[in-house]
Amino acid sequence: VIYTSGSTGSPKGVGTVHRNIARLVRSVEYARFDADTVMLLMAPLTFDAATFELWGALANGGRLVLYPDKVIDIARIGQTIDQGGVNSAWLTAGLFQQVADEGIEHLSGLRQLVAGGDVLSPVHVRRLRELAPGCALINGYGPTEGTTFTTTHAVASVTTATVPIGRPIANT
Repeated sequence: VIYTSGSTGSPKGVGTVHRNIARLVRSVEYARFDADTVMLLMAPLTFDAATFELWGALANGGRLVLYPDKVIDIARIGQTIDQGGVNSAWLTAGLFQQVADEGIEHLSGLRQLVAGGDVLSPVHVRRLRELAPGCALINGYGPTEGTTFTTTHAVASVTTATVPIGRPIANT
């Protein structure tokens, strides 16, 4: 059960069921999960992003690299990615923007980054595209009730004032 305030602002618990996790990380087209996946686990287990981080790697034969601190620090994120050989990560839109401002070079070794949960800034997306062109960026968006996110959009470039949220993941 994951806590969310939801769009209503009223606290509630949302049950995450097996089929939602399978829909999120097994046989998906929006991202690559396999035995070579090395996922950064940074989200607390009470946050639905942890579902993506844990099972994106483990349900596909990959491995996890645990962020070692309680406090998020941009330099420490980069150090953890580099030392752990991390190639896949999930960042909230706010944290993505902070990393893009303070340490975009830390993302250059990733093969894929899912960022979202809120509006992605086109300015920060462009910065990633310029400074880490080898990193596939996926906008993941949707409510906790959908298990982490329900729509995705591969962001190759941004030519509009907003970053699209994309289309629903299969079986959503």
